[in-house]
Amino acid sequence: MDAPSQEAFDRATRLAARIVGTPVALVSLVDESRQFLLSQTGVDDSTAGLRETPLSHSFCRHVVENDSSLIVSDARQDPRVRDNGAVDDLNVIAYLGVPLRTIEGDVLGSFCVIGHEPRVWTDEDHATLLDLAAGVEAEIRLRRQTNLAHQEHEVFRAILDQMPIGVALAEAGTGRLLDTNNTARNLMGAAVEVSAGLANSGLQAFDANGQPYSNEALPLNRAALRNEVITAEEVTIQQPGRAPLHLLISAHRIDSDPPLAVATLLNVTERKRAERNAFQSAERLAHFHEVTRDGILELDAENCVRYSNGVMRERVRRAHSAKLADAFLGANILQEFPNLQGTELEAAMGRARATQQPQAADVVAHDARVLEARLFPEDGTLLIYLRDVTDERAVAQAREILARELNHRVKNLFAMMSGLIGMTARHATSPASMAEGLRARINALARAHDLVSPTATLETGFRGEVDFDALIRAILAPYVSAQDLRVVLEGLPVLLNQAGATNFALVLHELATNAVKYGALSCETAKLHLSWQIVPGDEGPMLAFDWHESGCPERLEPPRPTGFGNRLIDLTIHGQLRGTYGTEWPADGFLARIHVPMELIKG
Repeated sequence: MDAPSQEAFDRATRLAARIVGTPVALVSLVDESRQFLLSQTGVDDSTAGLRETPLSHSFCRHVVENDSSLIVSDARQDPRVRDNGAVDDLNVIAYLGVPLRTIEGDVLGSFCVIGHEPRVWTDEDHATLLDLAAGVEAEIRLRRQTNLAHQEHEVFRAILDQMPIGVALAEAGTGRLLDTNNTARNLMGAAVEVSAGLANSGLQAFDANGQPYSNEALPLNRAALRNEVITAEEVTIQQPGRAPLHLLISAHRIDSDPPLAVATLLNVTERKRAERNAFQSAERLAHFHEVTRDGILELDAENCVRYSNGVMRERVRRAHSAKLADAFLGANILQEFPNLQGTELEAAMGRARATQQPQAADVVAHDARVLEARLFPEDGTLLIYLRDVTDERAVAQAREILARELNHRVKNLFAMMSGLIGMTARHATSPASMAEGLRARINALARAHDLVSPTATLETGFRGEVDFDALIRAILAPYVSAQDLRVVLEGLPVLLNQAGATNFALVLHELATNAVKYGALSCETAKLHLSWQIVPGDEGPMLAFDWHESGCPERLEPPRPTGFGNRLIDLTIHGQLRGTYGTEWPADGFLARIHVPMELIKG
C-alpha cells in the first residue's frame, strides 16, 4: 500500500484498457479501511492524484471479499453496487474485475477495467483480463521474492562479515579470488585483493616446516585447481611492514553454480607466540594459559593431567560437576572422562605421540558443545588447546540452509511458470492449441536466450552481441533447412541487445508459425524474403524489417488477422519497442513491415 507508481503495473493497465477497449483500467489493493490504486489508466486528473478511495467508493472490495470475479454491466441497475458512491461520484457504470492473489492464495486486490456507459462483457473480455491479471500477479510475486532474496543476502553478508574466522571464495578451475569477509581482509591486508599471484602482492607464505609456497600450492588454490580437501593447514604469512601472521587454513570445493572453492582462515598468531614463550618461561606460559579464552590441558606420557587452566576447569565444572573440576588434576583423562574413549581426540593423541607433529580434532563435549582441539607434542607430553566452535559451526550450517532455501525458491518460480501455461490453456477457446502456442513462444525465447547467454557472465553482464541474422536463422531452423532456396535473408550486420533479441524472438516466431500454417512455408513453390536496413527516423536511426511472402496460392480476399498472435506482435512492437507494425495482403502472399528505434535494441 502507498507504493509509488511503477512502469510494470502501468504497462499492464494500459494494455488492459487498449485490448478490452475501456477508458479506465486499475490495479487496486484493498485493506480493511481503503482502496489504494497501485496503477491507474484513464482516471481523471482530480482523482488520479489521490490514488485511493474509501471503501464506500470501491467495487473492488467485492472481488476481495468474495474471492471471485465481479461482472457488472450497468451499476445503476445492479443491486450489489447501485448504492456504491463510485457510481455517482466517479461515473463507474460498467465494471469487470478479477482477483489478484499471492502465491499462498490470499487476495490482495483486483485488476479491473471500467466503462462510463453500460456494457455487456464477453467471455473473451473476461479471459483477457484473467491473462493480464496473471502477469500482474507474477510481477507482484517476483518482486516479493526478490525483496526476500535481497534481505536474506544482506543477512548472510552481515553474518559472514561478523565471523571471527576469515573466509575467502575462489573460482574453481582458475583459482581467481572472488570474495572475502572482513576478517580475511583484516588478516591479509591489501594482498587478499590480489589474485594474480604471490609475487605481485609482495606477500610470502611458508608452510609449517618453513618451506615457501608457490601460488598454486596455497590451500585455497589447491582446492580450486585440484579439488583437494585441506584441513587446518598451518601457514605463515609475511608482508612488508607487518609482523608474521600464523594461520590455520582449511579449504575445499562447494557444490554451487558456478563451482567455487572456500577457505577458512583462523588466526593462530597469538597461540604460536604463546607456544614459543612456553619453552622460554614456564611462568609466562602459565600466565598465558590462564588469560586465554581456550581451555588448555597438559598431559604426561600416561595421559594423566599435569596442568589445566581456569577456562578448562570452569568448562568441566559447568559440564560435569565442581567436585570433578577440583579432582581431575593428576587423573588419567580417558578414564576420568570415558566419553572421550574411541573418539577422534583419542586418535589424534595417538598420532601426535607417534609422529611428534601437531594434530587437530573435533570433540563433542558432555554438554554437547563442539570443541576444536589442537594437540602439540613435546618430549612425551601433550599440550591440548580446546576452543569452543559450536556457534561458528552453527553459522556455517545456517549458511548451507540459506543456500538450499534460495535454490528451492528458484525452483518454485519455474513451477509457477508451468502452472501459468496450464491456467492459460484452461481459459482459452482451444486449451490444447493455446498451451501449445504459449509453449512454442517460450521455446522461441529460450532459443533467443541461447544466443544471449554466452555473452553474459558474472563479471561483465550482458554485452549485447546477438547478431540479428543469427537470431532469424535460429527461429526459422525448426521449419526450414539452411539450404532451402525458398528463403532469402538480406541485410547488413545488426547487433541486438537483450531486449531487442527477446522481443524480436517472439515476433519472428509468430510470423514463422503463421507462414508454416498458412503462408510461404506451407507451399513448395512460394518464397520467403526477409530484408532489413537502417533508415533515418524522426528521433534517430530505425531498423526497417520486411517479412515478404510471395508465390502462394491466390486468395479471393485478404484474411482478417484478429487472432492473439497478431495482437501479440502488435503489442510487442508498439508496447515494448515503441515501433510501428503494418501488414499488406497481395493476392499471392503477405507483407509485414516493422520499424523499431535502434536506440532501444542496438547491442
